[in-house]
Amino acid sequence: MIKQFLQQAAEGRCVFITDVREAFQTGGARPFHLHVTLYDRSIRVFPLLLPETAGEDEKQFAAEYVYASVYNLLSALGGRRVDIYLDRTDREAAELAEGLGQVFQLETEKTARTGYGRCLNVNERVLAALFGKEEKFAFGVHDVKEEPAAQPPKAVEGQPVFARLPALTKGKMVLGMDIGGTDVKLAVSVDGQLALCKEFDWLPAACTRAEEITAPLLLLTRLLRGAGSLYRAGREAEIDRAALGKHASMAEMERGAAAMERCAGAQLRQFDAIGLCFPDVVIQNRIVGGETHKTLGLRNNPETRYEEQFAKITALNEALSAYVAEGGPVMNTNDGPMAAFAAAVEQAAAGGDLSKGFFAHTLGTDLGTGWVRPDGSIPELPLEVYNFIIDLGAARRKLAAEDVRSVRSFNTGLPGALQRYTGQSGVFRLAAENLPRQAPELWEELLRRGLFRWEGERLTVPERPEDMRKACLELLMEKAAAGQPACEEIFRTVGEYLAVTWRETEYVLRPETKDRTLFGRLVKLPACFHLLREGAARRETALRQYAADGQLANTTLMRQLDAHPDYTVAQFAQAVGAIYYGCLGLQ
Repeated sequence: MIKQFLQQAAEGRCVFITDVREAFQTGGARPFHLHVTLYDRSIRVFPLLLPETAGEDEKQFAAEYVYASVYNLLSALGGRRVDIYLDRTDREAAELAEGLGQVFQLETEKTARTGYGRCLNVNERVLAALFGKEEKFAFGVHDVKEEPAAQPPKAVEGQPVFARLPALTKGKMVLGMDIGGTDVKLAVSVDGQLALCKEFDWLPAACTRAEEITAPLLLLTRLLRGAGSLYRAGREAEIDRAALGKHASMAEMERGAAAMERCAGAQLRQFDAIGLCFPDVVIQNRIVGGETHKTLGLRNNPETRYEEQFAKITALNEALSAYVAEGGPVMNTNDGPMAAFAAAVEQAAAGGDLSKGFFAHTLGTDLGTGWVRPDGSIPELPLEVYNFIIDLGAARRKLAAEDVRSVRSFNTGLPGALQRYTGQSGVFRLAAENLPRQAPELWEELLRRGLFRWEGERLTVPERPEDMRKACLELLMEKAAAGQPACEEIFRTVGEYLAVTWRETEYVLRPETKDRTLFGRLVKLPACFHLLREGAARRETALRQYAADGQLANTTLMRQLDAHPDYTVAQFAQAVGAIYYGCLGLQ
């Protein structure tokens, strides 16, 4: 069975891990059972089976399948340890298991880890945050005869809280902040009404010190506090609208914040709550990941110590608390869970059934993943689904991650990473691969307009001196929506990758709900969302996907956003959802 997969890879076709697993579980007979001990000490069992191998190529392919499987589990679930149960007489399987510590660089310093080892950096920061620096991750290898019986998962207790949250905005001033890789979106609720929205473009990956990331976020909070105070006092005409404009500079926002503070005087008030989402692993309100593309500049700065710099980002909640009334909450989570949380609140407002929870993806700079349990809780897991290895045939493709045509993760350099198959990176890669042959005139236009650029032998979508990523994505979306065949097929293909994502998240996370709601720029145009669904249906006819559009608007705040002349639900739903998430701390 492996020969078929090797042939697919040689032909440049995708070899999806979900297809390999299905084949191995059907035709394999060699146990390689994974027991993952999670942060709460519960154990999840993944009873992998491996086939017999013939020759070094097949042996290596089976090994890469195991590495990718373990990597995906740790990227999504994290864990305190992974125990492997196998037949001790199977020397090949035993050597594979015993070598995992080396492959994942268990004894290597964080700064020296590469590839598969990078997921342990995140895991170690989570373990340190939860249990102290002495807690260490480990692999264990055991005979399958010693394998303990799998324990049933713990039952979820409690009732969903979503329907109660909108009422908590009454009489309050609450800030919601959606922090992304290319922009920050903020929304302010005053006495249950959507008072203010603000968008700010930025490029955190280019920042070389923590203050370059935290300072704009604190200034935006200060700016919206001043504007919100004036709005609450009935002095809306005195708000500095220029400072709230999308293209206002840091200096203009600084002047606007100071002016509105002076103007508000004694009527300047703190937020009652702040809710925010940050594009990294967030556990117990603390940013603990540190391996995303957004902190690339910090990691690559030789003049500073990265762990010290990242600790300042971890402390963002404490810094934001200066703008909250005494005792008021600052509630932080990842952007993926925030998308799911926002959708759950809206579904609850419409009387929807949340007995199976809610699962969502954001399709923007990256693929975000959000999972809300039936009781309304957000699982304390890394949920770095965008790091999943989904294509085991990608290792033959040698382009560096910085090339837009590459299938390698920006964060780890590993080939076949989901990050390069969905979101804007997936669209850009498919455009660069297909348009020169399928739509040469359009390709020449993209090059002429500077939306793609050759830098020697490397192809990029420029980020400097002007960031062209949004403009490039929007043009490709417009072409697809207008019926340009090659661009239509780009979005159908991304839809196929989303179907693979669904199958892998079903296997790894086992969420109660089977549906997926999509947020972000890729679903901003209904035609593009329909193309995504068409592509997904090629692989998974049972997958039901929904776009976070105006149909999601059921609460007062989201309906007001849907009616806004300048902003859309697809853009600002997470910022509004963050308002409700902040209210979660007011209960």
